[in-house]
Amino acid sequence: MPRRRIRADAQRSIEQIVAAADRLIERVGPTVALDEVAKEAGVAPATLYRHFPSRMHLFERVYGDRTARVAEHARALTGAGEPMEDLREWLDAFVSLGVESQSVLAQLMSQGLRQSDAAGNAEQGHRLIVDAVSGLLGRAQETGAARKDVDAEDLISLVSGVIVALESRPGIAPAERRMRAERALQIILVGISSS
Repeated sequence: MPRRRIRADAQRSIEQIVAAADRLIERVGPTVALDEVAKEAGVAPATLYRHFPSRMHLFERVYGDRTARVAEHARALTGAGEPMEDLREWLDAFVSLGVESQSVLAQLMSQGLRQSDAAGNAEQGHRLIVDAVSGLLGRAQETGAARKDVDAEDLISLVSGVIVALESRPGIAPAERRMRAERALQIILVGISSS
């Protein structure tokens, strides 16, 4: 059975809610109340809950959209500058998103919330990221800057390990987390470099 198309006004409401949640998560963090999100979006709380029945559903959408933007950033960088520098810039953005989303997910899970399709959403996000970085890595390999025996899955696995390691130390200060992330990325980039 084909999916029903969302009415234009409902689609606008969804976009307003997601944009408002994105802004408030940036300002307040993942503890932001859904009623605050509705107010910021200019919609009634009932409208928010009709589209997003729980915090998990809303945050899942926000981080899905952020993942799509990070993937799009990789495509924008492809062919823009020095291949390894472009790859480093993109990996830095990916780590920042990964650390933040891991932290938010851990908080939501600790509240007993569950995603509607955790495995499916994780696989979709992973595929999007691997496909996005393939172009940057391929360009670095074509210019001889990166080893040819490394593929996008290898690279994302390595960087995802950094994200998990950073998130497993919750008491670490943001400045130290940033420094450790940069150092780990530098080590990874040296490891995949052909020189």
